[in-house]
Amino acid sequence: MRKWLWLLPVFLSGALLLNLAGTAWANGGPHGGYTPTTDACAGCHRAHTAQGPNLLTATSTYELCMSCHGAAGTGADTNVADGKFVAARSPSTEGEANTADNGDLLGGGFVNYKTAAVTSIHNSDGTLMAAWGFGVARGQTANLPSSLTCASCHDPHGSPNYRILREQIAGNAVTVDQVDEGPANKDYDDEHWPDNVSNVCVACHGAYHVTRPNSAEDNSDNGSGNADYGGDISTYAHRVGMNYAYGGNADPEATGYGGYFLPLTASKNVACQTCHLPHGTSASMSTLATAPFTNDSALLRLDNRGVCEVCHQK
Repeated sequence: MRKWLWLLPVFLSGALLLNLAGTAWANGGPHGGYTPTTDACAGCHRAHTAQGPNLLTATSTYELCMSCHGAAGTGADTNVADGKFVAARSPSTEGEANTADNGDLLGGGFVNYKTAAVTSIHNSDGTLMAAWGFGVARGQTANLPSSLTCASCHDPHGSPNYRILREQIAGNAVTVDQVDEGPANKDYDDEHWPDNVSNVCVACHGAYHVTRPNSAEDNSDNGSGNADYGGDISTYAHRVGMNYAYGGNADPEATGYGGYFLPLTASKNVACQTCHLPHGTSASMSTLATAPFTNDSALLRLDNRGVCEVCHQK
């Protein structure tokens, strides 16, 4: 018996590592959960013959991600360039059981969405861009401190957050609960946002994140858009994070309006993603809807101000 005791610490430490890898992170594909002798590192990095910074096999983070997730990628069924799920595009079958072939991805697309060119995107190809509400007053813009890449929001090595969202974005801690993660449950085209999904947006757009409790009457001081935000941002804004309950109007997710629908979170709450697509949109804006920023659809899901009409039906 004594001769086996020296193996006990080795066995326990190995069991702990396996248990942590299996329960803490559910990332799918090559993103996280590596074994001690993984070959996954070689899929993205080369120790002495790298083509880009951080020892990447591609010239940039964007190009590396697009090699699997781009329009011509074969490493993932999620084509984020065109905002489509293309079943059997890769050896992986993750998500195929619950996602329609050629279904529209939840995040929109970076180049096209619903077969049309995008009109507003979170440009992740390294181009320096301006952000609304990033350290500036609401309605104003300022350049980001650095260019966006896919890795600005997602951790390619894995994360305990939903859709491998980073645990820290722009210096702010981010927690987004996992839902439908894992090969058997993952669904890429049906809306199923976690209740705290707006946390990923508020990391950069804190000036727009107005959360007020529900009130019995929507035109009260406690209601949406009827109280000055206060502080350094003296403007009004639509609240988020509240349960959907607007008079007698239909549930925008289940019933919609005029054939259009808007998603709510698991608890029927309004989130940033109820109105906006995080990757890119092909919505078009005309006349009044373009002000104050010409020809910018602000990542909105529907043409003009359709996102307002689906809920408010005026």
